[in-house]
Amino acid sequence: MRKIPSLLFYSLFFSFTFNLKMLKPKIISQVLRQSLNNGIKASLVMTNEGSLISYAANNDKDITIYSAISANIWNSYKKKNAKLFNNLQFQIIECEEGIVFITGIGAMLLCLVGDTKVDLGILKAKAEALKEHLEEPLQQVAPYEDYQM
Repeated sequence: MRKIPSLLFYSLFFSFTFNLKMLKPKIISQVLRQSLNNGIKASLVMTNEGSLISYAANNDKDITIYSAISANIWNSYKKKNAKLFNNLQFQIIECEEGIVFITGIGAMLLCLVGDTKVDLGILKAKAEALKEHLEEPLQQVAPYEDYQM
């Protein structure tokens, strides 16, 4: 007769396993908050599907809209142009209310939203600095290979 491990064993095992790969959204939010100046209104880290991991913004009301639309545009472009551009690095989208900069961080997406007068160089430099700072921790939690389209 095979012995079935106790519920306590499973509880301890899953608790240990998940704690090793746990992100702290509050810490990521503090890092993202540092980018909110010089015309940047919001900074978001999300999954490829648009689910928010963490964000910092001057106004929270549009955050879910930013994440959903950014992920949709990123994925649509990547799928449609997969043969032409197999290494999409970033997108800059000019909208009525501002400029959106989207780039990949491992399996996640980073989105910076600036006002209409933000300097594109500042937007790109901040995104690259955030990407460099967050890429290693995010790669440990969600390896890129697990989420390729």
